[in-house]
Amino acid sequence: MKKILYILLAVIAMFTACKKGDLVESTPYNKINAGDPTYSYLRFINITPGSPNINFYLNSTRVTGAYNALSGETGFGYLTFFPNLGGQYVPITPGKNTIDAKIVSSATTDANLNVFNTPIETVGGKYYSLLTTGAYTTDKKISNSVLLEEVKPLLDTTKILVRLVNLFNGGTANLDMVQKSTGQVLISNVAQNMVSPYVAIPLPGQANVYVFNYTGTTTAPIATYSVTATLTKGQAYTFFVRGINGSTAFPFGTNYTTSFY
Repeated sequence: MKKILYILLAVIAMFTACKKGDLVESTPYNKINAGDPTYSYLRFINITPGSPNINFYLNSTRVTGAYNALSGETGFGYLTFFPNLGGQYVPITPGKNTIDAKIVSSATTDANLNVFNTPIETVGGKYYSLLTTGAYTTDKKISNSVLLEEVKPLLDTTKILVRLVNLFNGGTANLDMVQKSTGQVLISNVAQNMVSPYVAIPLPGQANVYVFNYTGTTTAPIATYSVTATLTKGQAYTFFVRGINGSTAFPFGTNYTTSFY
């Protein structure tokens, strides 16, 4: 009993000897304000069909991924984002940089293999998405990518803004985004690896069904395909069209996300 009492007294003495604030975290942090021109802002989107789980590197330093105690290094496969929350970006030094992607070290095949490399050039204060595209090749490469500048639109709380990025592989023509119920073409003539401007769409706040046709026709890459989306007024959305023409493993499809809000 006396031994326990002595230990308690020692602990009390240790804490009472500390001045107020001695145990407060003192690590300095830099607060980055939105659009600070000291940085460019980058996010990574893997839209490469057949891609293994990868992590991205900026000038040889890994900038994505995490570690799982059971499975080891985790990464990003097909249809994954980093950061994975809308409106978040990684601050980087503006100018010329090199982006690589390597298969995660925990992979049972080709661990740490570099499968992607591209130079990028960014401007301070601007936002970008790096989208890997194409298909994972037989020589174990992600051969294509698009660096998309994220231009922040002026929002209207009574409207919804949308834009379309065409990353569909092997399509025979440009694509339109069409409201199914009315047949109204909302976005037209978007070529492969290109992005449309933002446009305001009708019936804000309601669940709508959209189809994607070859430009100027009522023919779609998959005749039965449509996407139902309940979008919120006062926000801007990017729709990504993806997949490989004729593929059952990676068929035509879409994802959508917010860019800033």
